[in-house]
Amino acid sequence: MPIALVQGSIAVQYVHLLHKNLPKHWDILSWDPEEDSKDDFLEKSKKADAIIGGRIPLEKWPRLPKLNLFQIPWAGFDFCSPKTMPMSIPVCNCYEHESTMAEYVMLAMLEWQIHLGQMDQRFREQGWGGRQVGKGLYHGEIRGKTVGILGYGHIGKEIALRASAFGMRVLGIRRSKQPTPEMLEWLGTSERLPEMLQESDFVVVCCDLNPQTEGILAKEELESMKNEGVLINVARGRVVDEEALYEALLEKKIGGAVIDVWYQYIGADKKEIWPSNFPFQDLDNVILSAHESAWTREQIERRWQFIAQNLERVEQNLPPENLVFIGEQPMDD
Repeated sequence: MPIALVQGSIAVQYVHLLHKNLPKHWDILSWDPEEDSKDDFLEKSKKADAIIGGRIPLEKWPRLPKLNLFQIPWAGFDFCSPKTMPMSIPVCNCYEHESTMAEYVMLAMLEWQIHLGQMDQRFREQGWGGRQVGKGLYHGEIRGKTVGILGYGHIGKEIALRASAFGMRVLGIRRSKQPTPEMLEWLGTSERLPEMLQESDFVVVCCDLNPQTEGILAKEELESMKNEGVLINVARGRVVDEEALYEALLEKKIGGAVIDVWYQYIGADKKEIWPSNFPFQDLDNVILSAHESAWTREQIERRWQFIAQNLERVEQNLPPENLVFIGEQPMDD
């Protein structure tokens, strides 16, 4: 009987979804850091054919004779590297959040231009406000606006699909050179980043965080944006220099920002911490959310369906999907 271990405070919330999607012959164990000890993890991990979760509670991996897969139940893997993961074990992630995050980005751009929330509040307070129909207040539209996508990958493609349907001009930047998709006016590499920043009404950050992208948008880059340009970050906070972003917003060097990802996060060792080192919440040209752009029940369901399918692939001696890398760390005896 194959055994799956779901470990970590985030992943253990969804053990029921693994039970729902895996064949009944699988045995599913769980390890919750708020209830179980490190020794419990060690004991359970030695039984596991697959481990699902994030960072483990041990400094170094023990010898796990049965382990065939480490499955991350989300996209980000900045907590690990080949040198920190067990030798010869495939490490996979999962997506299924692309369309959800693209809808958030579209909402952000539409709200920025249309201000439906403000309309609602004004109507509640004023009714007609003394204005006849046809003599209302103007709002903007996104048709004809330019959106630049930094990190044209899974998420970027879904944003481009929706933005082009709204009649927007779409530009893209990605790590490697590729042909320009039909939905984009052009797709370039980082050499064209200055051009994209200068031309875009909305700059959407959806690249992964790595040594090349950390701080890629700093003071010079932000100040090269249009004065009314809006930055939307749904990637990782540290892709954008925090102080430079705050200063650009405070001094109105850019039009505004929609920020969903941050610089400080609650964790096992940080129960109470504010998301940023600067008072973004006091600015009047921002829309802020708490890393919620992908957070829907439907997305979580899709992810755990994928996880179950990947575990079945490994059980059947098929290569797993969404391989990030193969681990290189020798395991302790």
